[in-house]
Amino acid sequence: MFFGLASSLFLKPAFAWSWREATQCHGFLAQGYTWTSSNNFYGHSETGSPNFTELGANLRIEATPYLNFSAQGMYRHAGKVENRLQLDFALADLAVLSQENYALHLRAGRVKNPFGLYNETRDVAFTRPSILLPQGIYFDRTRALFLSSDGGQMAVGHYAHWGDLTLAINVGMPRHPDGEVAASIFGFNTPGRIQANRPMYLVQLRYEYNAGEWIFALSYADAELEYNTGTDDPVVLLAETPFQTGVIRSRPVLFSAQYNAEKFSVTGEYLIQFNETKHFGPGFNRSLASESGYVQGQYRILDRLQAIVRYDVYFLDRTDRSGKNLGLEPFRPRHAAFAKDWMVGLRWEITPNWMVSTEYHNVNGTGWLPFKDNQDPNKNRKEWGMVLGLIAFRF
Repeated sequence: MFFGLASSLFLKPAFAWSWREATQCHGFLAQGYTWTSSNNFYGHSETGSPNFTELGANLRIEATPYLNFSAQGMYRHAGKVENRLQLDFALADLAVLSQENYALHLRAGRVKNPFGLYNETRDVAFTRPSILLPQGIYFDRTRALFLSSDGGQMAVGHYAHWGDLTLAINVGMPRHPDGEVAASIFGFNTPGRIQANRPMYLVQLRYEYNAGEWIFALSYADAELEYNTGTDDPVVLLAETPFQTGVIRSRPVLFSAQYNAEKFSVTGEYLIQFNETKHFGPGFNRSLASESGYVQGQYRILDRLQAIVRYDVYFLDRTDRSGKNLGLEPFRPRHAAFAKDWMVGLRWEITPNWMVSTEYHNVNGTGWLPFKDNQDPNKNRKEWGMVLGLIAFRF
């Protein structure tokens, strides 16, 4: 059996390699503007903020019919949360098996995490449905943790008349989480350091029927971080007992479904995330399950003009949706435990390379507001609105 597989790999037509034909280079640039009635998002948005920029370039080289290399570098500015150059992904992709009905790929390097419908392409304005993805699932403030990881992926595919079934398994170290991740866990800025203490495991099973008319996916991840205390750390004071290192474990399970017709698309995703903190002491040791989901409709008014409407909800604790019993005070108000967001928007692809879009959000709750843009959460307003505009270019 192994000999037959090896023979099928090497008895292929001769590959005449050409640098020009084997190399592809693409890039994108997006500039946004944000205004909020209260609270801040992507900078000081209460007075209007241009502090949302995405700039990236990627390169793909097909070394042989079975092996290619790809990488993407990116600059991202998102208010006070992020303002840096970064290596988005860089990997080698080996097609171990590539037939009409079956495929097996092994990938190694910095690999994108296949989580939900949009995580792998969330940084490119043209490949996400709106300027801001549903924040109950695709948090901007913890984006660095789940976007990609340093390790490997095995992807298996089976393609038949009844549909396409793919399984992706990722194992890798998460990219270094920033201070926003720690603040989202504790509810305030801390002087300590947070980092992954083991590889993250991620699995996605995805089914597509009739060339993507129907799409269903189930995604699961298991990530563990450790928090090392800093000088005069308020986490130690509130933990009610001295400690050096605490552990945070997160296990999200995401169900995704999408229907695509000629003129419209309907999408829904539901997330339940099991969170556990341990070794912190009585003040911070806890287990709870967060819950979020959204329903989204897109309508293609014209070939290049599209309208979108979405309702997105998030609850920090599915058993305490009002935040009454979570003990967030005095660091955060109760409305930091949830967010309910109605969104409407328009998107116009002027040409295949240029796009403009705008959207309005009516939000009840502050559960996904970034901490670095809102240094005193108790000043945040429960009811608030947000308008975003974006112009994007790709090549």
